[in-house]
Amino acid sequence: MLLPTSVRYTLALAYEIRKDGIGGDMANKPRGASSSRVPRNTLSRDRIVEAALALFDAQGSEAVTMPSLARLLGVGTMSLYRHVEDKDDLINAVAERVLSEVQVPHGDPDDWEGRVVGFLRALRQAALAHPALSRILAERGLTVAPVFEQLEVVHAVLLTAGFSDLGAVRTFYALLTYVLGFVAWELPRAHQQPAGAYTAAWNDALDHLDPAAYPTLHALREQLTTAASSDQFEYGLEQLTRSLHPPS
Repeated sequence: MLLPTSVRYTLALAYEIRKDGIGGDMANKPRGASSSRVPRNTLSRDRIVEAALALFDAQGSEAVTMPSLARLLGVGTMSLYRHVEDKDDLINAVAERVLSEVQVPHGDPDDWEGRVVGFLRALRQAALAHPALSRILAERGLTVAPVFEQLEVVHAVLLTAGFSDLGAVRTFYALLTYVLGFVAWELPRAHQQPAGAYTAAWNDALDHLDPAAYPTLHALREQLTTAASSDQFEYGLEQLTRSLHPPS
């Protein structure tokens, strides 16, 4: 199945970034070397946002500056300002691009576990695919359209399910902050290092602990290595969801 053009473009840019560093120092590349320079007169807001998203994913939010983005695209820095106002506008546009792909599942109007919790599971997957997203959501007060549309739907579902006004807000944000917190926990342990590295780190640490002094940790060795897994995420989400049912 062919990927959408925008996705293929983002993946190609991410490959370029990882291969060459931020923007690839294109000025020093030999003639004929590969480049992500955009064709003349084709620079657009969409293309800038796609490139910024690739840079976010490959290098993190600190690496995203207007000069580094311009180098990646092979254009002058000032040309970016014809399409985006500043870095804040760019970050909002990146968040809007990612969040627009996260949908509240269809279902019964009062199915808060299927729809609200389902939305948060989808949000976790988007944050894992785009690691900067959870940090953007945690640190910034986003005012982009998808955020308000999603908040409108999930709170309407919670109210229909029988939560009070305050209960709906408290329930959603208890779940949201759990999801964002877990993503921040699992990303560096399970997704941003080689498979098995987290387990190996636990085993190495335990191997250096005296079993006589730490018998419980040694006994729990197998279980401790799963503390950043999807199973751990689902366990916490299930326990939290069970505790948040509306009053009967």
